[in-house]
Amino acid sequence: MEQLRRSINRLATFALVALALVGTAVACSGGNGESPGGSATDESISVVTTSNIAADWVRRVGGNQIEVTSLLPTGTSPHGYSPGARDVARVAEADVVFTMGLGLETGWLKDLVAEASEGADIVELGSFADPMLVSGRDTGAVADPHFWLDPVRVVLAVHEIARRLAAADPGAAATYRGNAEAYVAELEALHGWAVGRVEALNVDRRKLVTSHDSLGYFADRYGFEVVGATIPGVSTDRETTPQELAALIEAVKLQDVPAIFAETVESNRLVEQLARETGAVVVAGLFTGSLGGTGSGAETYIEMMRTNVGLIVDSLRGDSPER
Repeated sequence: MEQLRRSINRLATFALVALALVGTAVACSGGNGESPGGSATDESISVVTTSNIAADWVRRVGGNQIEVTSLLPTGTSPHGYSPGARDVARVAEADVVFTMGLGLETGWLKDLVAEASEGADIVELGSFADPMLVSGRDTGAVADPHFWLDPVRVVLAVHEIARRLAAADPGAAATYRGNAEAYVAELEALHGWAVGRVEALNVDRRKLVTSHDSLGYFADRYGFEVVGATIPGVSTDRETTPQELAALIEAVKLQDVPAIFAETVESNRLVEQLARETGAVVVAGLFTGSLGGTGSGAETYIEMMRTNVGLIVDSLRGDSPER
């Protein structure tokens, strides 16, 4: 059944690619010499990202020299996202495609990038960000894709973005390098601020429980212990077994974990159950897979991280969250 589902999905993806490319060809043959949509210029390059978080980095580096589109809408989980025909067309027309990589983009999204991006420079940013390996239940060691929750590793990704944009647009290389250096300074300041905020939290309270296993890089950077997640593993594509949930309930009780963090783009049904069984407080509003909308406090990557750090530290201290 699973093989049949994958075959159907692949055929659907190929059909979307074909339709989108036909539509693009028709649009380009209009005879008036204008570019499709009339908005692109000869000076700008077209960039597509598979994450709105990466799109924020790319905008900071590219400035007005580029046009960037994120396939992932705001408030959508990157795990299991299914693109549409419009996404296929965007990828097909891109000069550069930035993915997070490390297994994050699977299924339709991976097929879309592979099939529709002929001629584009496809860059898996995670492979340049000193990736961590974690133990998988059935597959042994696997890469953890959530590197963006460590600002120090994001610096590595930003430098790679600047290099790839410069390669695609050599005339603006100095601009990209300058923008990247300015943004790196902001990321380093963010990291320094986060270190200071975490230092206010006693070491014995630096314990993390989340909807799924997304905070490994954050914990490694700032000295937290990941006690567990209601969906074990770095993806959300499998069910939690009763034995796994029982073990997590026992661990939360044994370690006296005060708070369980509910992620904004993941199902939190098991988080609520875990809280009922342990007496821990559910803290909503942790941004892990997507930026937030207007007024969320997570409209940019730096705002998202400041919100997350404040939420985590203050909740584990028992205070009202600050940013």
